[in-house]
Formats: sequence, C-alpha cells, structure tokens
Amino acid sequence: MTDKIAFESQSITGQDILNIENVELRRVLIERLGYETFLQQVGGLIRDRDRDSGGERQLVYIPFEDDEPLMVLKVTCPSTRHLHILRVPPDMRNCHQAAAWIAGFNNPDDYNPAIEA
Repeated sequence: MTDKIAFESQSITGQDILNIENVELRRVLIERLGYETFLQQVGGLIRDRDRDSGGERQLVYIPFEDDEPLMVLKVTCPSTRHLHILRVPPDMRNCHQAAAWIAGFNNPDDYNPAIEA
C-alpha cells in the first residue's frame, strides 16, 4: 500500500485504480470512489443497451488483466430520475438478464414486471 492510498485516497483517480495490481485493494478503492465516478473517469465498454420505464439502460463492463471484469447495469429510477449503477456478475449478456438477476430471478424469461418504480 502506498502513502497516497493510505493517506490521500480522496485524490486517487479511476486510472490510478486501473493500475493497482492488488485485486482486493482495487475493489475497495472502486467502491470508495463510487461506481458512477469510476465509470465517468475510465469509460467502459457498453455490452448492451435497451429501454425500460426509466429510460435507457446500459450494461457496461471494464476488463481487468488479472481479474474478472467489472460489470454494471446503469439504470435510471423512473420516479426520481436518479441514476443507479448496480454491480452484476460478469457473465451477464444483456440488460434484461442483469435486471432480472438484480430482482432475484435466475431465469430472465420469468422477469416481466408490470410496473417498475
């Protein structure tokens, strides 16, 4: 652990985090920085996009050389318009599957909400 991580972690950027080899330390720093800020700073690859009642959803992933990729679903709450970035397993193939997983469904075909809030 460097002095910057220990004593100046608020100054660490997404790019700094990408260069950290320790997987657990990287995970903690991503959570501390916040998924939204991390994605804004490093980008990410859009694996899928679709729409729900909140608007566009995006399934975004960031590959790591020495660890499984970071996969998140970006959604907007239809009532508050607040953006939420939710971590999902890296094997998700599309937004609907990721949303179904978040809702507790193993089979995305079973996830068909009548109303989303």
